[in-house]
Amino acid sequence: MTLQHPSQRGFSLIEALVALFISSVALLALAAGQLKSLQYANNSFQYTLAMIQANNAVERVWNDACALQHGVKEFDQPYIDTTLSPDLPGYTLTLVGVEAHAFTNNFTVNVAWDDTRVNDEARSENQINVNVTFPKLPSRCHAI
Repeated sequence: MTLQHPSQRGFSLIEALVALFISSVALLALAAGQLKSLQYANNSFQYTLAMIQANNAVERVWNDACALQHGVKEFDQPYIDTTLSPDLPGYTLTLVGVEAHAFTNNFTVNVAWDDTRVNDEARSENQINVNVTFPKLPSRCHAI
């Protein structure tokens, strides 16, 4: 049998509740941080998909650059809608610096997406811009 000294008592119920409360607050803060981390990781994934969509549009224009520069193909809204539009829903493609029915060698491809999980301040940043410059190709290029 061991004798306890009066100064060697265990935790009181109040001390245990305070420790439980502090642990709960810390775990909730960690969970909130993990949630924000997942939200921004998803937004980064969407940024990557938008970049791929913009580069895909540029590559498709490169494929038709000669025909577009020399008027063999029309650079009109149906061409943009069918050839350049993003293949994934939720993404919108806009060409900045392009006039209707007029191909230009310099323009910007803008791809935007909506991510409601990220707060309103960052929502305006849910877009990418790719500046495009095509060289002037010789007129005989479309015959190749």
